Amino acid sequence: MRRNTCALALLGALCATTAGQAYAWSFADFSRLFNRNWSTTTTKASTTTTKASTTTTKASSTTTRASTTTTRLATTTTSSSLATTTTLASTSTTTLAPSAGLPAAQTCGLANFQQELINRINQIRATARACGSLTYAAAPPLKWNDKLSNAAAGHSADMAAKNYFSHTSLDGRTFSQRMTNAGYNWRAAGENIAAGQTTVDQVMTAWVNSPGHCANLMNQNFTEVGVACVRNDASSYRYYWTMDLAQPR
Repeated sequence: MRRNTCALALLGALCATTAGQAYAWSFADFSRLFNRNWSTTTTKASTTTTKASTTTTKASSTTTRASTTTTRLATTTTSSSLATTTTLASTSTTTLAPSAGLPAAQTCGLANFQQELINRINQIRATARACGSLTYAAAPPLKWNDKLSNAAAGHSADMAAKNYFSHTSLDGRTFSQRMTNAGYNWRAAGENIAAGQTTVDQVMTAWVNSPGHCANLMNQNFTEVGVACVRNDASSYRYYWTMDLAQPR
């Protein structure tokens, strides 16, 4: 019998630069369900890097399908000197252009992947909610960005092919570097990753129920998003998800 394990992790980071000043990201606040130590490296607009270590807590087992699935979560919070405004979202549903669509290799072969994700993300943002001990006002809807989607797909594919789970690529690239390499000029940026969830509903439910992931989803500094899922049945978790959120410069 296949043993299907499931893991979920998040990195949220923001960066802003003005008049030659650079503000570093900070990372804290980890989930009750993650049992590995993560070290997240972020890259500012300058060459300075900061590192935050995390603590983990082992999660209890839950049963999914015919096998036992263990879900682990690790979260960090994000902070930035960017100004935050409170603007209620005018809608919770965004209709994509008729030509919009993603290759099956970037969607784990799931039908209506892009539309279902953007709808679910903006439904979450349209309502004020508590993310752990913090309360967030409703936020404006995010727009889908293909460059962010491509950056996310590249990281999910790399994790699936090389059988690892981290915000940092095995070659040392951070999520912000992957966004830049995809041609996205960001002012603020963050990332959620997950592994093992087999549907959009599963991964979005896991993210919104985790305080750090929820905070990223509700962050009003982010205006655009791209998500990808890559499947490799030979890897540990089979399904590898990456969500990249950002504000363009």
